[in-house]
Amino acid sequence: MINIAHTADIHIGIENYGIINKKTGLNTRLEDFLNAFDRFVDYSIENCDIAVISGDMYKSREPNPTQQRELAKRIKRLSEHIPVVINNGNHDQPNSDSKARAFDIYKILDVKNVYVANKPDIFLIETKNGPLQVACLPYFPKSFLLKLEESKNLSINEINKKMIEKINTIIDILTAKLDPSIPSILSAHVSVTGAITSSEKSIMIGDEVVVPISVIARPQYKYIALGHIHKYQVVWDMPLAVYSGSIEKIDFGEERDEKGFCHVIIDGQNVTHKFITTNSRQFKTINIEIKDDSYPTEEILKAAKKYDLKESIVRLNLKITKDIDKHIRYREISKYFNENSYYFVGIKKEFDADKGALRNPEINEQLNPIDALSKYFLSVDLDVDKDELLKRASLLYKELIEEVNK
Repeated sequence: MINIAHTADIHIGIENYGIINKKTGLNTRLEDFLNAFDRFVDYSIENCDIAVISGDMYKSREPNPTQQRELAKRIKRLSEHIPVVINNGNHDQPNSDSKARAFDIYKILDVKNVYVANKPDIFLIETKNGPLQVACLPYFPKSFLLKLEESKNLSINEINKKMIEKINTIIDILTAKLDPSIPSILSAHVSVTGAITSSEKSIMIGDEVVVPISVIARPQYKYIALGHIHKYQVVWDMPLAVYSGSIEKIDFGEERDEKGFCHVIIDGQNVTHKFITTNSRQFKTINIEIKDDSYPTEEILKAAKKYDLKESIVRLNLKITKDIDKHIRYREISKYFNENSYYFVGIKKEFDADKGALRNPEINEQLNPIDALSKYFLSVDLDVDKDELLKRASLLYKELIEEVNK
């Protein structure tokens, strides 16, 4: 029986909604992510035979020395007890093939018990409960295909199809090299069909290459350890294919997610898993509607006091009228939230008015769809990566124009 600790999307380096801890000198949000990873390390050492990290250890492809130092401390402690397999994710990829990856240092120093996959690879690892083959599919960047001469005149759909074919071929090659007498798992940093994002919607088609689950979930593997999607979920049963999700909440888009990692048990032909929570930092959106302008500040504070905000990152959404807005003492409200929450993001006001009057006058029929979408994004507050959405929208619009021209 082999026990595997599976995690992904650690994202060391995210510091939004944090401040500097005067005692440690570290950003408090960096500490949140490190503390969550500490829980993974502690649990893995006590309960598992091997740790598999399926990509995106850092937020940035070029983490600063402090981030590298803090992660190295934890990888060292973990590897002193059990083998550690690190698969590269999209955030771990350098923007040039000539540049070093953050994890190259572990290979150069030949750190014992640490296995790093910068390219598709198979590691035969002796655990304390027997051998295990870990096949790794790092994030496969679309840029790899785009720079080939054969891909220059392909449409987005054709490029995506080629990408899937390449990934399928890579997994064919990896799978053919497996020793069938030894249990095997696959670690892959990829988006698969049927996966759900934290917004409760299936991942968008467009710039993101979405691989059919049949390409990944092959019977030669006992378990598929997935990374890239931040929401924990089982996407396939036979073999068991699971996104462990990220270990700590990143923003309000993940407000309702439970964060953690997976403990996988391979017992002969029987494979089971359980989700272990990291008790991540809470995000809370407080929605308050005020209809009377008599004592709006008092009403808001009364409603706010119903919530336990002490360890939470908080934002306040007010639904009010223009008249009520004039009577609200915002400094007093902000002071309350700043004193009673871990971090107060701020106040967003939604005015109860005719929706037709709220249209952005800069958006008109003369603008092309992408420019109109860009101006719309400037006028609204959304918990999404607006630049990423614009990028995907541009690609879809380009493809549509190509189809029309044909």
